[in-house]
Amino acid sequence: MIRCFLVLNIIGFIYAQGGGNALDFDGSDDYVELSFNMNNLTQFSIEGWVKTTTYQGGRISFFGAPYLIRFGRKDNDIWAYAEQTYQSASVSVTSIASSTSDFTGKWYHFAVVCNTSSIKIYVNGNLEANQSISISGFGTDGNGYNAHIGGRIMNHPPTGYLAGMIDDVRFWNDVRTEAEIKENMHKELAGDEADLRAYYKMSNGTGTSLTDNSSNSNAGTLTNMDNSDWVTSYAPIGNLGSSYKTDVEGIWSVSSTSESDASNGLTMTAGSGLSSGNFAVFGNNNTSGETSADLGSVASTNRSARIWQVDESGTVAATIKIDISDATGLADGTGTASNYRLLYRSGTSGAFSSAATGSSISGDVVTFNSVSLQDGYYAMGVQGDATLPVELTSFELLETRNDGITLQWVTESEINNLGFNLDRKTPITDWSQIASYVTHPALQGQGSVSHQTIYTFTDNTVQENESYDYRLSDVDYYGNVEYHSLQLMGVSSSNTPEQFILFSNYPNPFNPVTTIRYDLSEESFVDITIYDMLGNIVNNLVNTNQSSGYKSVQWDATNNQGEPVSAGVYLYKIQAGDFADTKKMILLK
Repeated sequence: MIRCFLVLNIIGFIYAQGGGNALDFDGSDDYVELSFNMNNLTQFSIEGWVKTTTYQGGRISFFGAPYLIRFGRKDNDIWAYAEQTYQSASVSVTSIASSTSDFTGKWYHFAVVCNTSSIKIYVNGNLEANQSISISGFGTDGNGYNAHIGGRIMNHPPTGYLAGMIDDVRFWNDVRTEAEIKENMHKELAGDEADLRAYYKMSNGTGTSLTDNSSNSNAGTLTNMDNSDWVTSYAPIGNLGSSYKTDVEGIWSVSSTSESDASNGLTMTAGSGLSSGNFAVFGNNNTSGETSADLGSVASTNRSARIWQVDESGTVAATIKIDISDATGLADGTGTASNYRLLYRSGTSGAFSSAATGSSISGDVVTFNSVSLQDGYYAMGVQGDATLPVELTSFELLETRNDGITLQWVTESEINNLGFNLDRKTPITDWSQIASYVTHPALQGQGSVSHQTIYTFTDNTVQENESYDYRLSDVDYYGNVEYHSLQLMGVSSSNTPEQFILFSNYPNPFNPVTTIRYDLSEESFVDITIYDMLGNIVNNLVNTNQSSGYKSVQWDATNNQGEPVSAGVYLYKIQAGDFADTKKMILLK
């Protein structure tokens, strides 16, 4: 006879789509009783969007089942609790928001994932807590009450009522992975997904009944609530067409000015922090290659076959970056930024117009600044032949220390390349050559190749506290010198990053080695771990104290035993002090 409570205590977590509905709970006696219980389970997942309107003390719950699951906030922690074993998982509110007041009034996506050996808490798709437990099952005595939304569910009727809004609640009979949570949190479900127990889109809009939008008819009844508790929801859930639901991502008030995850090559960054109600959700049609169709009168000769649909709410201005190789599957050179256009059309067919011209290029990535987003469809256009004899796709600062600055650059292809020259200047000196393919074998070119090559060089002639600029040129078989537009500016051996950052690995996809770069703004204990898509640890890359600076580590696609791993999608997560971030990478074989 095992009865378990799982409590995930949080201050607000469930988002809705702009123009859709959410339920507004008064914090006094509002709750929804659902028409199913959660007896005799060995695994389950619950997720949803929540927005707290008042920061309440004590134990405030959002959904669960009496004597089985508790899911909500305990004082200043997001908390999940297995009552029989008195074991819980928790994450501090101030680790996901700058303060408790900053947490209030914003939509957060929360998920609790449980089986008989662990409780996991995810916030906005990122794993934030993982607690080992040991039980034989949930509700095995068969005495569990029906599940609830909006009450603490320790008693029946429930107590610990939420003051806030809830939208898009999902009950699952399986253990959801981090990848599945991230992939689906910004989009509506079809309702017939495998292992979906109940799904509440808050689609009614009026009345005291809550429709189950899954195929299981687990309806709910609003208690102490009426039509005034149905409100407009601005949780960042996109209303995307069925053909544009691949790799759905979003930017909203919680993401602030951080760069979004990439939707198969396209990322967005808000120019300033977004207020509640202003967000953008975007996915793509999962198509690669190029085409000349539907270009109309825009100054482009080709465009990406991949098209991204954007569902925008309110007013959003964003910087858009498109990685050419990720977006098209082609190893194109980048040429001049002005050769590229961000294309837009309002519907699924018809001619595109120009929404923006490329403002800069870094490697294979074209940046479009200050784009005023609209609901509709975006692609990238290119004019003329933008290829270069040497296709330089990145030129980056790899690492700094007191006596050296390490630089790295990557080419995707080379034609008749003898090698590279590296120039340097300071604020009071002009450019001068410090290294050449003639004197430094590491700078010798590959001739004519179509594969990727990674070059690394350490400048050991630097002075502490001095600032340097670096530029590259390549020399072909005929002695022609080509300077590259990618430059590094204002680099110092004593540089300290302004903030913690985890960068996208490069190359990605890769085989068999990739580099993971990260910035540490202060000395921290750093943990970088590789996970498979089931959440299993593959490789503990870094687990040590590190000084501030620009850092990098390589992964050679092996596990902790040194054995090669199979091709597929992997996650890498950094934890440095209070900073945590997770990104995806693809290993090819």
